[in-house]
This record gives sequence, C-alpha cells and structure tokens, in this order.
Amino acid sequence: MTSSDSDTSRFAPEDLSGPTIDRRTTLKLLGAAGMAGLAGCLGGDGGSGGDGNGSGGGGSGGTGGRLRAGWFTGSIDVLDPPYISVGQYFQVAANVFSGLVTLKKDLTIRGDLARDWTVENGGATIRFDLRKGVTFHDGSEFTAADVKYTIERTISEEAPAASKLSTLKPVDEDGVVVDGDYAVTLNFEEPMAPALVYLTRGPGRAATIVSKTAIEEMGAEAYRTEPVGTGPFQVREHQVGSKLVLDAFDDYFETDEDGNALPYLDGIDVKPIPEAATLVNALRSGEIDFANLVPLQNLDQVEGASGVTASVSPGVNWYGFAMNETKEVFSSRKGRLGIAKLIDNEQFVETAYFGNALPDTGPINKATEWAWRDEKPSIQDHDPDAGKQLVEEAGIAGASFSILTAQGDTRAAKAMRQQLNAAGFDVEIEQVTSSTYWERYEKLDYDTTISGSVGDPDPDQSLYNFYRLPDDGGVWNWVNFEDERVHELLAEQRRELDRKKRTEILHELEDRLIEQVPHAYLMHQNDIAAHTDRVKGFSHIPFMRNFHTVRLDG
Repeated sequence: MTSSDSDTSRFAPEDLSGPTIDRRTTLKLLGAAGMAGLAGCLGGDGGSGGDGNGSGGGGSGGTGGRLRAGWFTGSIDVLDPPYISVGQYFQVAANVFSGLVTLKKDLTIRGDLARDWTVENGGATIRFDLRKGVTFHDGSEFTAADVKYTIERTISEEAPAASKLSTLKPVDEDGVVVDGDYAVTLNFEEPMAPALVYLTRGPGRAATIVSKTAIEEMGAEAYRTEPVGTGPFQVREHQVGSKLVLDAFDDYFETDEDGNALPYLDGIDVKPIPEAATLVNALRSGEIDFANLVPLQNLDQVEGASGVTASVSPGVNWYGFAMNETKEVFSSRKGRLGIAKLIDNEQFVETAYFGNALPDTGPINKATEWAWRDEKPSIQDHDPDAGKQLVEEAGIAGASFSILTAQGDTRAAKAMRQQLNAAGFDVEIEQVTSSTYWERYEKLDYDTTISGSVGDPDPDQSLYNFYRLPDDGGVWNWVNFEDERVHELLAEQRRELDRKKRTEILHELEDRLIEQVPHAYLMHQNDIAAHTDRVKGFSHIPFMRNFHTVRLDG
C-alpha cells in the first residue's frame, strides 16, 4: 500500500457506508488507523452475520453443552467495558456485549448493533441505522438512547476508553444526535475515516454498548462485575476470584448462515486459574476445554499433549520493566537507563519464557508490520559496563527494591531478579493476588514490575494512554512518566492519517521513549490460546476470545 492509499480523502462516502465494508476498503481503513499489519496474519472469515452473513464456524460439532474455560488470572475484577484496563477481562466481556460494528476474522467491517450506516460530510459524519427488536439480557429494549448514553458516560466519567473519542464533537453540541429509537448520528470535529475501526467491539473500544436501564437500576458497582449487555452470553453468577457463569442468551439477535440461532453453546463456565502449571494440567486432563492464555514457558507441554491444540496468533503487545518514578531510586533518567543496559533481553526471554517471545528494546510490535523496524536505536541495548557506570553516576548502585508480581507471573520476576542481583542490586519479589496487583499498580504503590500493553494492534492504543502526561490523558501512566515532547508526539501521530507521515512520527516517538526510559523494554510475546479437540469453530482474532460460533463435539 502506498502512502496515498491511506489518505482517507480518497474514500468515497459509498465506500465507507454499510451494511458491510469490503476487504480492500477495510484494509485501507486499518492502515489509516494503524492496524493493517494484522491483515497478513489472519485467515479467512470467522465471524457470524445476523442477517445470514455468518460462517456458522462450528464444523461438524454438535450444539449445546457448556464450555469449561480456564482463565489465566487470579480473578476477573471488571466487566464494565469502558473501565476495563486488563485485556483478559475484556476477552470475557466481549461475549457479553455488542458494538455498533465489529470485525470478522478476515478484517471485514460489518454491522453489529448497527444494521446499516452512511458516511457523509467527507467522513466527519456517520449515520447509523440500528437493529430493531434487540433486547438486553434484562429484557429491556435496545434503542439509540443507549448508544448516546454509552458514549456520554464514557466521556463524562473520563473512562480509559474515552481517548478513542477525542475528536468527537461534544455530545451536547451535536456530537451524538438521536433521531428516534433506531437512528443515531456521530459528528466528529474533522473527517475521521478510522472512526469505524475504533467503533468496533474490542479491547479499549468506546462504543461497546451498555444498558442505561440496568446501570440505573443495579447501580454502577454491581454493574461492574455482573453487567447486562446484548451479547450472545449473559452473566448468571460471578464470584470474583472463584468463578464466572455465563449462560446463552436465548434472545440474542444473530444467526449463522443457515439461519440457526447463535450461540450454539448452552453456556460457559469460566474458572480463574492463576498458576500456569495448574492451568495446563487442567487442560491436558480434560478438566477444562479451553485455556484463554497459554504461558509461553508451558507451550511445549501443550503442544505435546494428546487431544489438545494450541492456537497461535501474532502478539500485538509490548512488555517492559516498569520503574516507578515516584520512588527516588528511579527518579533519574540516567539511573533507569543504567538498569535497562544491565538487562540482557535475550537471556531474560530464554530464562523466563524458554525463548517463546521476541526480545526487543522498543514498544512497537512486529505484528504492526508497517511501523516495525528491525533496527531500533541502540540506547537500551545490553551493555553491562556502560550500565554499571550509569547506575554509579546516578548514585543507585547496590540499591534495594522489590518486583511486584501477580500470582502465576513469578517466573519472569525471578528471571529479572537473578539478573539484577548479579549486577549488584538487592532485589526481592513481592507476590500478591491479581486484584491486589492491579490496585497497587494503578496507585503507584510499588517499586518495579514487569508490565506493558496487550491486545492493542494500533500503536496509538498501546502508547497514548501509557505515556501522555498523567493529568492529561495518561490514564495508564502508572510509572508517573512526564515528557512534554512525548506528549506532543502522541497527539501529533493521532491527527496524521497519511501512513508514511504517521510512521515517521511514530518512529520519532519510539526513539524518544527508548531514550527517556519510562520502561526498560523487554519483548513481544505471541498470543496463544489452547483447547481440547472437542472444541470446534473457535475463530482466533488477536487477543479476542469470542465463543458465539463454538461447538462441542462429544
């Protein structure tokens, strides 16, 4: 694709209008949104279409039955879409909710709650015609008012997903216009063809539709863990940290290509399992049918097991060694850079993940092919002599600190501790439950941790919320990193729709991040799920775990 291909001014309104957008146009949109790198990594269709456009996806398996799913986490704390900051939580929530539009596995944009739409005003206005007769899980009717409420709530409460709507006009100034029960118009400040990509159902998206009626009746706190949506499955029971029971929603609006009602399953029983060995053993023994995430150090065990299949998709993520800059030991750039240079990324990947990840010293992942560089600035490259000199000059040689880690993640923490202790530091591991980990991480109540961005195929999604100034858009800036130039570049790349120019900005941004060391960048890991052979019809979209077309055989 040339740079002119991603210039959205070349799209005619009829190219962007519904009820589906063809693959060629979608790829251009994804390019403008920074997501085109996924195209070569995905196979054919895997979605369903409520109007007979679905694949069915179930193969020869039967219908009914309950899928027993293990989730590699200590608990699933949040299911309210705009407030989800943990990718694994949204993997569950995506089965409970619907969006205005969605992506199939072949990257075709199709309607979800919107049955059709038109793009006007050069791309600055999108008019959606909504499905009629759709109900939420509590029986209340879905209408255009729920779309406006969802968007208004996300923006007014400054939820993390609000950043996706930064170019939308103010809601009360014609940003969202409701025209009866089944029509809604979104008006942006300027033409924004990638808006349709950002309105899909997925991690961090802003138009995953919530129920105004349910939130007002239940209260926000109850809705946080037992939400009501319009998706294929509804929450029957949720004991946080113990189990999550989802039942098929009998009135779900989609059907397969033969007109059969979806979902095929009777339900899903989700069990949080924070220990890697326990998760893998449960899968191999048949105690569970599906594991949402296979720890890379356990991949060989899964691939060698009889009756079990590993499903691998390119990793749209980055991981780094996070150093809390509110702590004196990490307050200087020189000290953080010294630590980064003391870390041997390749050795870390071998020790922590048995080589099943791509070592890297920058945050832009290889799956995003258009923005990836094989050669990045060498500033954070492993150089123990230079690293030792830098930490001595910064006055932190031999410092004592801890690595905060959640249950199940201790191997990576131990590998990191081994390297840092060998470099003269006094490092301990502080292991806590998953819920405590995220609470402390968000409140900057830690010294260091291994963290990053997961499930974000666009560089904007994986960088904007992490590195904007903490009080101006950096909602996940949990290292307290402040850099005006990074802040400016993040805004600049978001406005630039020409792919070549945007790539240049992103490379300057990545260069600056590597230089300023908010994280010591470590690696990108593949997205790996696994299931027993009785599971049919699972369509693996990067970091998504959609079960509406899954069948159980036997």
